[in-house]
Amino acid sequence: MRIGVDATGWANRRGFGRFTRNAVGRLIELDPETNYELFTDVPIDAPPTATATHVSLRRETNDAAAAGSRRSIGDLRRLSRAVRTSDVAAILFPSVYSYFSVGRVPFVVGIHDAIVHELPALTLPERRARLFWRLKERHALRHATRIFTVSQAARAALVERLSLDPANIAVVPEAPAAVFGPRSRGEIDTALVPLGISAGEPFVLCAAGGVSPHKNIPTLLTAYATLAAAPRLVIAGALEDDAFLSASTEVRHKLAELGLADRVFLPGFVPDETLAALYAGATVVVNPSLAEGFGLPAVEAAACGAALLLSDLPAHRETLGDAARFFAPRDAPALATQLQSLLTDEPARHEVAENCAHAVAALTWDTAALRLRDLVHEAADA
Repeated sequence: MRIGVDATGWANRRGFGRFTRNAVGRLIELDPETNYELFTDVPIDAPPTATATHVSLRRETNDAAAAGSRRSIGDLRRLSRAVRTSDVAAILFPSVYSYFSVGRVPFVVGIHDAIVHELPALTLPERRARLFWRLKERHALRHATRIFTVSQAARAALVERLSLDPANIAVVPEAPAAVFGPRSRGEIDTALVPLGISAGEPFVLCAAGGVSPHKNIPTLLTAYATLAAAPRLVIAGALEDDAFLSASTEVRHKLAELGLADRVFLPGFVPDETLAALYAGATVVVNPSLAEGFGLPAVEAAACGAALLLSDLPAHRETLGDAARFFAPRDAPALATQLQSLLTDEPARHEVAENCAHAVAALTWDTAALRLRDLVHEAADA
């Protein structure tokens, strides 16, 4: 049997790109009796046992499928034709972001969250962009053979916002990749000193794939500004070079307004090896996000041994339980109080870190891969 995979999001830095690389990579390894064909528009580091089919597009999917953009009819037809003329029994779309019509070919599609519906002004502020998104999403849901999301929290949000039947939405959970794990002090310093962080320097970290509006960075800055003795704040994530909606201008204005330019470090996007060292070396890792489908940054940080201070979201609670410290997402004073407590209470901080690491220890991409295997085979059989 041959199964197709939409791999146009393989190289994306966001959560759905991580999902595609990790979950699909393990799927191919754990299902050797199936031939997997990856349809992609850019060169990718595909698993050696898979077939990579390049589809020439006028505009790369990473840009064209992002916030405020849309792919041309011609590019959509090229992708659709490539799948329909192949001999795949079904195709997997790891994320609805890069979905395109495949005619009568059965398909599985992932919808990772309902954030576009929960926070439309912070994700797709233009009415036209929201319209195109909803048309694409509606078409995918109407014609999908199987649907999945990445957490029970995301499934509940999709049921509420889109009136879907929960029985028709499978849960395929995410996990930290192998690179995210504890580091020695020497390994941390080797990775961070070239970045501009001194050996052994304490710092507070906030990290995300991109500094998007729903990541709620201004609330963190407001809270941090009240803690004059706090160590430097590092905010890692793509700024101007992010294809998705960015809050970089608002963040820079907030830094100037609060007089924090000398206390906050913005390294931009960092590769995973450096990100793992940041997680492992941080005194406290803060994630103030307003919404998450799974909350992969928090899980990756926990796997590195970080003490976590998180916005109180269903997705964060689902993976971390009571292991982390929590605050209401828009409550800057509560965030400041919790951050001050962790920074000044070393035993409590170590306890939080140990509890967080234990909470995510059982998460593995093999679970996601095996559930995807069942879904794509069900779609092919259907």
